[in-house]
Order: sequence, then C-alpha cells, then structure tokens
Amino acid sequence: MKNELTILNQMKTVLQDQLNDHLETGLAQIDEHNVAIDFPDTDLMPKATMFYIVPNWADYEALSTESDNSTFNVALFILCKKDRQENLTRKIYGYFNALYSLLRTNIGLDGYVDFTDVNDAEFYPAVEGNRNVQGVEVSVSIRYTKDF
Repeated sequence: MKNELTILNQMKTVLQDQLNDHLETGLAQIDEHNVAIDFPDTDLMPKATMFYIVPNWADYEALSTESDNSTFNVALFILCKKDRQENLTRKIYGYFNALYSLLRTNIGLDGYVDFTDVNDAEFYPAVEGNRNVQGVEVSVSIRYTKDF
C-alpha cells in the first residue's frame, strides 16, 4: 500500500537511479550516497553534493469509501560545497535543471504515483551564512490515491 514513507523511498530510488541521465556534461554523477531522506545539515554532509528529501505536509480528500485523493508536499534540498564560488553556482543550477527535467519527464515516479509537480524553487547563494555552501530548495507536490 502506498503511503508517505513508501513515496519518499520511491522518490529516493528514482533520483539516485535516473538523475544522471539528465545531467549536463561536467557534473559529477549521483549515486545512493548523494541522496538522503533527512533534513540537511551542512556539517554532516557525507558528500560534497547532496540531495535531501524532506516531507512538508499532506492534504487528503475523500475519493471513495476505500481511498482518498492525496497530495503529499515534499521539499528537495540540493546542497553543494567544497569548491570555488563560480563552480558551486554552476553545480547548483546544473543539478536543479537535471532534477526539474527528471521530475517533468517521469511525473509518475515510474508509475508509483499519479502526478509529480515542481511548484517552485528558492536559490541560496550562501547557506547558513557560509558562501562556501550553496543550495536550492525545490517544492514538489505528489498526487496519488491513498487506499485504506
């Protein structure tokens, strides 16, 4: 049965398995060590480039006696550090564009959900006041049928 945790895990799997197909030349490949379901902490980043998946909130509307039409809102944080400023900026926008392309071309997360929408993105030229860490926060809405 689909629920918020299984959707987070599916998003993690899709990111680590398919994001590389959308990367521009020159960006480092992403694997299972670059994607985490966790709140970002720049001091504890295991890699210089990280994707953090953080649940925000959910909305439910009765669909039938056995299911709800559900919208699960998630924040995706992309953080890059340990590089020159111009490289960090290039990386953040490059990884964001790859993420955007992936989610727009795989809106069902491999058929697991009904729709995935990128709502907005907020870019940070410095994270926690540190110019050596740049990031972007991407708001994503995931619509699916929650059966019970």
